[in-house]
Amino acid sequence: MKIIKLQYLLLFAIVASLYSCDDDDELYPQLGEDPRNLSEILSETPDLSVLYQALVAADLDSTLRETSTYTVFAPTNAAFEGVDLSSLSEEERQNVLLNHVINTTTADFASTLSTGYLSTMATGPEETNLSLYVDTSNEITLNQEVSLVSNSSDVGSTNGVLHVVDGIIMPPAILDHAEANPQFSTFTEAVEMAGLTDALSVMEVTDTENPNYPLTVFAPTNAAFENLMMQLNGAFGWSSLSDIPTDVLADILQYHVIGGENLVAETLANTEQTPMLGETFSIDADGVISDASYSTSNVTVADVQGTNGVIHGIDKVLLPNDVFQSILDETLNLKDRLQDRGYTSFLAAADKAGLTSSLETEELSVFVPTNEAFNTFFSTIENFESLDDFDTAEEIELLKSVLEYHLHAGTVMSSALTDGPLSTVQGDEVTVETSEGRLVPSYEYAPNANLQTTNIGAMNGVIHQISNVLVSSEDASALGYPVPATGAPEFALPVYYDAVESGFQDTWDGWGGTYTYDNTENVSNGSNSIKLEYEAGSYGAIQIGGPSPTPDLSSYSTFHFSAYGAPGSGTTNVLVSLCDCDAGVEIQVEEGEWTTYSIPISNFTDTSLGAIRFKNNDEAASTIYVDDIGFDLQAPAAPTFDLPIYYDEGTESGFNDTWDGWGGTYTWASTEQVQDGTTAVKLEYDADSYGALQIGGADPVPDLSGYSTFNFSAYGAPGSGTKTLLISLCGCDAGVEVQVMEGEWTDYSIPLYSFTDTSLGEIRIKNNVSDSYTIYVDNIGFNQ
Repeated sequence: MKIIKLQYLLLFAIVASLYSCDDDDELYPQLGEDPRNLSEILSETPDLSVLYQALVAADLDSTLRETSTYTVFAPTNAAFEGVDLSSLSEEERQNVLLNHVINTTTADFASTLSTGYLSTMATGPEETNLSLYVDTSNEITLNQEVSLVSNSSDVGSTNGVLHVVDGIIMPPAILDHAEANPQFSTFTEAVEMAGLTDALSVMEVTDTENPNYPLTVFAPTNAAFENLMMQLNGAFGWSSLSDIPTDVLADILQYHVIGGENLVAETLANTEQTPMLGETFSIDADGVISDASYSTSNVTVADVQGTNGVIHGIDKVLLPNDVFQSILDETLNLKDRLQDRGYTSFLAAADKAGLTSSLETEELSVFVPTNEAFNTFFSTIENFESLDDFDTAEEIELLKSVLEYHLHAGTVMSSALTDGPLSTVQGDEVTVETSEGRLVPSYEYAPNANLQTTNIGAMNGVIHQISNVLVSSEDASALGYPVPATGAPEFALPVYYDAVESGFQDTWDGWGGTYTYDNTENVSNGSNSIKLEYEAGSYGAIQIGGPSPTPDLSSYSTFHFSAYGAPGSGTTNVLVSLCDCDAGVEIQVEEGEWTTYSIPISNFTDTSLGAIRFKNNDEAASTIYVDDIGFDLQAPAAPTFDLPIYYDEGTESGFNDTWDGWGGTYTWASTEQVQDGTTAVKLEYDADSYGALQIGGADPVPDLSGYSTFNFSAYGAPGSGTKTLLISLCGCDAGVEVQVMEGEWTDYSIPLYSFTDTSLGEIRIKNNVSDSYTIYVDNIGFNQ
């Protein structure tokens, strides 16, 4: 594999005419009463005449007359037989000669040579001196090719020492060095098996345009490869290099090679390197190399310089991420793999719920929420603030159920997921939406979970990272998972919302019908309404008993309520009274729709409030529902934000409201549906466009490190159903999903740690489904 020989095909300059030898006593005169310099010794030694003539022709003989100290490895005349260097340039011939000369402070006698590297006066890339490998383990050899001639060493001179050698020491390339040092024999074998010989043989003299010249190679020692094979044998049963797939071996080796740079050790500290494979590794101030694995590597042999680059010997095979992860896939069970990936919240919960053994032994697919997702989960549910709050056997069983809702029996890779229900160990199902890359839990008010990192393998299954904790309908109530705020009216004097309030009495049920105070069939807001089933001919009435003491209604201006006519009822005339009497105001309740009524107090002739009546003013039987009863509708106070973005007609804090996004129509000052103030943003998304409202970032961009939540409110227009929005705080799609409910305002407070990018190039509110629909957004801002 002598790369240089293919180019140099040596012979030193011009070989002199045939020569003859004198007696042995005259061949190697020693330093005695007539001391000579190295050049003189060479010129007067017949068996070194070809070398001397080559030095003269290259104008290097004078160098060996200087007063510096040199060690010269001098090839015999026989070493030059049959070799012609006439095709080499003058510079190349000089480099071959200088590769036999060491410029040193103390002459290197044979007895003081040790196994290792010396630097010759020949040069490689960037004028670095080439390395020479000396092996003294048996006889002394140089680059494993040239040996010292017996009884011809340690020829002293006034400026150094000369050793006669039996061959020419060619300037070595990287692979020549790897071949020469037995420590790198496995590395050399691996290079050949992976088909990378040509890639590591790039030479400037043959390809001046090659961007990979020169090379820096981090070559693992044989011991390092032994350790790797132990890992690979444990994971895959591979016992030798030949068992490793060629593409895997090639990836590993290319992770050790940096093209286009001759990086010597002193330049490596505190750097990040990008090898041929593309994936980076880092080197710290002490020269310790960190790859994708969890153990580091040290440089054991530095700056072995060749003609096409430099080698650094290292004590560990560096592993790119894919290779390292595949090893972990085959050697760690699910519990250890989860620990390895840092899913500590899930593991702590599994330990408390008694599921650790299942993760170690059963074949499972784990949909694991991030630690941040657990933080959000505990800040959302109302019955538990942390894992520590699960104390009783019943509560721990609930925790187990929550976790088992994230487990699927058997291994299912992401490519095998299909749209529709996916069974869980808990028993309830989650719904897979492959096009959106998410899981939809059975509890309608819990957030969907995006699939973030998939196919993390383990010995007994697979792990998929998800963005939220999944909540099933079975567990939601016990967890205290809240129903989103519905946008119900707030009253100065509330009478009924889900139940009779403020001291009013729900036991005074009137006459001529049946009255249900906790009906759930038709509800305007919240979970309950009052159902009034009037009997025919009775002019029945429900009476809500007045509180004691009786409020003074002179301080109020309006009486509010909502009513709905049951199918088949037609229009029902209802007399509304604020007294235990028939002095009131008649209204019409329409069949099949909720109507909100706001009646001025001044319209009532009697406001003694002995009772509040809703009386059937017709003879016919009918059924109606009444909800949201109270005096003086109060507009809730607009939220205050530490960093406001939108409230009424425009953006604030320097944000730009003219950047209107794509895929729809956006009205900044709509008055159709408003949560607070007088306006909201209306977003009419187009179908299949995945449109987005973009609120341009402020200049200068605010530093969000001092804030904790992003807040806004949204309302789904009638017919929109429940839709998914992607909220992001960057000019990108890295964000958090939320669900917008039809017909109600929902307030959102999203922890900033839920966002992976908070660069605030813009705020996006993006349609994350392919449907067309309309929503309204109000009250946008950040809080500390």
